[in-house]
Amino acid sequence: MKSKCVSPIVSVFVAMFLAVVMLSAQAAAQCAAPATSGIHICQPSPNSVINGVPHIESAAEPSSGTITSTTVTIDGKQIFTNAGPDMNLFPGGIENGTHKMVITSKDSFGRTYQASETFSVTGNPPSTCPIATVGVRICYPAAGEFVSQNLTMTFGFKGAANITHVRTYVDHTVNFDYSPYPGEQSIEAEGSPTTPGNHILTVVAWDAQGHVYSSKVGFTAFYDGSCPPKGNVCLPGIYSNGPYDGQDVTSPFRISFNVEDNPAPITAMKAYLNGRVVAISSGPTLEQQINANKGTQILTIQAWDTAGKLYRSVQNVNVE
Repeated sequence: MKSKCVSPIVSVFVAMFLAVVMLSAQAAAQCAAPATSGIHICQPSPNSVINGVPHIESAAEPSSGTITSTTVTIDGKQIFTNAGPDMNLFPGGIENGTHKMVITSKDSFGRTYQASETFSVTGNPPSTCPIATVGVRICYPAAGEFVSQNLTMTFGFKGAANITHVRTYVDHTVNFDYSPYPGEQSIEAEGSPTTPGNHILTVVAWDAQGHVYSSKVGFTAFYDGSCPPKGNVCLPGIYSNGPYDGQDVTSPFRISFNVEDNPAPITAMKAYLNGRVVAISSGPTLEQQINANKGTQILTIQAWDTAGKLYRSVQNVNVE
């Protein structure tokens, strides 16, 4: 979960995210090396389902000497390497779906150690939206989907001639405007924030011959607690006092979340672990101890106010 007052980015993403490494102070590595030589993968747990960006956490132990390098490969592609026995990273650009991860370490005597596992990712907007016929196709948000008020969109477009301009509207308000480069047919973009509630997203495209194409979809936006690029007023949202995204915990563990900057009184809060309700309060604070099975799991916190608006926060926790 992101910390309070992280400015949203209004930008367009033409290609897939590059793999990036973000070491988290809040999700500090707690992964212990195996008792004998080899590699211990702490996160993600085998066959787990991860929301968004996975936390990859492992530790290696040599039979003698020292570990000189550790490399992470996902689906046959190397995404990161370092010069020590521990791995602690959040790699971007991993699409939704099932993935095979292999971690390889080498020691000072040239010996190789390896461990592997499979995990799945969900909750990421698609980075592309292929379109086969003339028109506009909206891939994200899907019809009826609940999404952040900092609206990410993925859509494809194709004209009888090159598309020269695209524009999106939330209800009747423009929230994104862009001129594609020649041959471009898909965009992942984050436009201007919208208000929580039910909305209609309309995407309109114009080609070089003056043809106009459009498509629309209904969605529901929720408060997610980020802050605008300018000023010091944060948007309403749910903020965590723990656990944080990617954190290692032991069962039972305490969850502590509170709603801040809400424009209307909070009437209820619920915590879900892998979709199962595990804690309830009348809000605006949810602080309880919960039991959980071992493994990497998705912790979702939701709240509702007297105006019927939804607040939502999702993170991964690793129960050891």
